[in-house]
Amino acid sequence: MERAVAAAAVLVAVSILGLGFYLAMESRFAFDRKFGFGFRVAAQTGDTAPLDPVGMDPNASLLASNLEGAEGVDEKEDGIFAPTLEELSGVSGTATGTLLVDDPKNFKGTLFRDDWRLNKSAGEGTTMLFCAYATPEYKERAIRIAWEPDASFDPKLSPHKLTLRLVRAPDGVTLDPISVDLSTNPKGEIKVPTWIAKSDDQRANGYLFALEAEPQTNNFFATLGAFFRTSWDPTLPYPRFGLLPLLLGTLLITLIGLAIAVPLGAGTSVWLSEVASPKVREILKPVIELLASVPTVVLGYFGLMLVAPAMVGVFGSALRMESGRNLLTAGIMMGVLILPTIISVAEDALRSMPNPLRDGAAALGMTKSEEISKVLLPAARTGLVAAIMLGFARAIGETMIVWILSGGTATMPQGRLSDIGQPTRGIPDTIGIEMGNVEFEMPHYGHLFLLGLILFLFTIAINMLGHYYGRRRQWQH
Repeated sequence: MERAVAAAAVLVAVSILGLGFYLAMESRFAFDRKFGFGFRVAAQTGDTAPLDPVGMDPNASLLASNLEGAEGVDEKEDGIFAPTLEELSGVSGTATGTLLVDDPKNFKGTLFRDDWRLNKSAGEGTTMLFCAYATPEYKERAIRIAWEPDASFDPKLSPHKLTLRLVRAPDGVTLDPISVDLSTNPKGEIKVPTWIAKSDDQRANGYLFALEAEPQTNNFFATLGAFFRTSWDPTLPYPRFGLLPLLLGTLLITLIGLAIAVPLGAGTSVWLSEVASPKVREILKPVIELLASVPTVVLGYFGLMLVAPAMVGVFGSALRMESGRNLLTAGIMMGVLILPTIISVAEDALRSMPNPLRDGAAALGMTKSEEISKVLLPAARTGLVAAIMLGFARAIGETMIVWILSGGTATMPQGRLSDIGQPTRGIPDTIGIEMGNVEFEMPHYGHLFLLGLILFLFTIAINMLGHYYGRRRQWQH
């Protein structure tokens, strides 16, 4: 028997280590991530404020490095040349054009509107060149060079140092060096003296600017740093893989569940152990333990059809609920899920207390409530803590209830009471939702396994701590 137990223990340990190793190996693809950037630049009227944002300027140029781009010209950019002077006539007096090279010496003479490339690792740098000029119709004395980030791109999240630099001023124009840190100045403008291109061939001889992305760290640390940020949206052109909103969503749902299950579970366990008759205990204890076998998808649909509408009816206005699928509803059903676990473990802990403790309390003249509150509960403290921890571990890895009831929106809580009435998303349901739609062995795939690894380690640690407390006997120390 001892050998069988030892073999089973070894098998369990090997299985846990093997699962952890597998998750770690699949997580490595997260560190193959590429980091992009994107800015729109435009040459606009110099003496008056622009009527439209840069992104709305039809002649603005996009300088981007992201998942949708390509080195050089592909189907998206094919034929999108910079506007000719004839095309600009009567439409706009200023324009920009990209050179599609890193070095002006390699320029082939054809200007394109955009420079759209594949993104690169954090350890690789990129330079994009664009020129700005005015047409012969332009009469003002200055040109405004304006820029702003591409949609969904946040320069503060980039691992590169992003700089807008004047490479060359046109012949006859003298300017001080221009260098703008785009991480601290993501949107802005500068004025330069007007320079007019008299022919299409002269357009590239105007103001020549470089958008430079300089590496500041390697891919491992850049990926790890981005992982501990506050935004998760892997489908954007500039993907975000921030763990924190998912982790907080998971923890808040679990804590709401514990806030409901712990008082109810502790009270029920005390009643079953110390107050209920043996016959009642024999009937109710198996029923409570059977509740733990109810499929979580059933609890999820029960919450969706009954609890969610009730939450909207009761708390909808106060918590600004747009839907019954939110943090509070998911937390309530999570409490229902872990309630049998807490009751069962806590009741076992109280029942395991030796009868001399009860007899001693009675000999001192304590009432039943005093015996429970002053003797049994302190003596069974470690067992009760173990019950809470095992309930916590059960809740933190639950997928179906969170998937069905959380609302599926990875938002960062703002520290307001109304947050509990808003949609959220946790780690388990994110893995379940997105794993079927990712490319195999790509960064998104790797980040989902990295989430799984963190959840796995978290759950193992909580379970081990719970079992450790469950084995202790506080009353003997």
